[in-house]
Amino acid sequence: MKVFEAIADAVVAHGVDTVFGLLGDANMFLVADLVDRHGVRFVAARNENAAVMMADGYARTTGRCAVATVTQGPGLAVAGAALTIARQARTPLVLIAGDTPPGDPLHVQSFDQQPYALATAGRFVPVTGAGTAVRDVGLAFRAARELPGPVVLNAPIDLQEESVPAGTAAAPPVLPRPPRPLVPDSADIEALARRLRTADRPVLLAGRGAEPAADAIRELADRSGALLTTTLMAAGLFTGHPYDLGVAGGLSRPPTRRVLAGADLVVTFGAGLNRWTADHGSLFSNATVVSVDVDAAAIGARWSVAAGVVGDAGETARAVSALLPATERPHWRSPELAAELATADPFADLYIRSTVDRIDPRAFIRICAERLPRERTTVVGVGHFGGWPNLLLDSAATDRSFVAPWEFGSIGVGLPFAVGAAVGRPDRPVVAFEGDGSLLTGLGELDTLARVGAPVLLVVLDDAAYGAEVRKLAPRGVDPDLARFPDRDFAAVARALGLPAWTVTDEAGARAAFDAVLPLTGPAVLHVKVRPDVVQEKF
Repeated sequence: MKVFEAIADAVVAHGVDTVFGLLGDANMFLVADLVDRHGVRFVAARNENAAVMMADGYARTTGRCAVATVTQGPGLAVAGAALTIARQARTPLVLIAGDTPPGDPLHVQSFDQQPYALATAGRFVPVTGAGTAVRDVGLAFRAARELPGPVVLNAPIDLQEESVPAGTAAAPPVLPRPPRPLVPDSADIEALARRLRTADRPVLLAGRGAEPAADAIRELADRSGALLTTTLMAAGLFTGHPYDLGVAGGLSRPPTRRVLAGADLVVTFGAGLNRWTADHGSLFSNATVVSVDVDAAAIGARWSVAAGVVGDAGETARAVSALLPATERPHWRSPELAAELATADPFADLYIRSTVDRIDPRAFIRICAERLPRERTTVVGVGHFGGWPNLLLDSAATDRSFVAPWEFGSIGVGLPFAVGAAVGRPDRPVVAFEGDGSLLTGLGELDTLARVGAPVLLVVLDDAAYGAEVRKLAPRGVDPDLARFPDRDFAAVARALGLPAWTVTDEAGARAAFDAVLPLTGPAVLHVKVRPDVVQEKF
């Protein structure tokens, strides 16, 4: 048995049935073996960066450890941004990277892959010998799953062709160990209970890390008379509760923003509390903030807090509830507020102003709210365009159904993450929002979407510019034409690659396009030409 075959055996033993990647000299026989001998599905991307993003999207929507593979040298180098995104998101992901022979330092594709992997993924596991390949694969998967985060498993091309010594143990099946809930310190629980008892207008804010604790946090809110809210990444966690304020942050809707301004205590659970969630400190500037997180280093790292509780969100919420008497706060949890939240319409006070040849993006999102299936995965890329679906479209983040890979601020993420999400969760359609400038950084992945054939509706919100840069250049007196570009026919490009596509310039055209594309049974593209002068102030 060759080393590349032993690596394939070990990868499959870890429960892998799907691999994303791009072929090259240093991984093509590994991929062929995975496909031919093990029946693994190989999703071939057109760019290594996109391949790793697809694996990331797959992991985020399934909760499984994803696998991607690239070749040596430029193959790994091109994937750097995607690895950094996965590192910041703590995505469990193993990237199997080929490498040039150590004895050939003048190889045209040679560069020192270890420091590059450490600077991007953060972890590097080398396949050190023919007899250790199975062990090394296991080390990579354990690190990816249990830390969690991406790991580069590095396999030199010459080593892959060596024979595994006789008697080397086969790859054992490995089951990931579920993490034990982190029990908070009793003194911290008592201190938090005192704060909730004495607060006049408390709010409980849940982030993505608190999704398993939703019931416990809801019960704590009811017991303490607190209101509920979430980060964007946990949107929909408390849907149906009469005192759910919705999303907190720069994308808060007016009623939420008004109520949070009056809070005197905000307790966060599993929330990063970054500058967007706090809206640069303006959202609940009069409140004492306490953070609950399993990671002590995360507490106060992005925004100052008065106190922290290191512990599991559910364990903490239940322990605090046990110390609190049932509290009524009719001035805070009023029937009037419940009625306002129940009837709130995000589109009610908008002044929609479309033109003859370009639709107001808010008008288009209003049609999306009416027509898109509620059971879907929503992917929103990075750029000014992303403010509209995130502010106005109710996209539940529960059950891993919302993906916004903003961790590194990299554009070009929407389409590849959508492909990975669709491969991971074929039971529900994917709706992905992307900008024109962002799409053009990885236009070749339209071909990947066409080949995969998954039910992905790619919505391209096209303002013929890098919209965020236009809005930042002009106030400084710099010519914004630097960030403007000619109109391009994305629908024609999509159709040339085998994708059904429609161009939308007005509301009638948008409704007609949805009539044609829904229900979504395969890939499709909506090229939506939006007004470039409609600004999302809180982007």
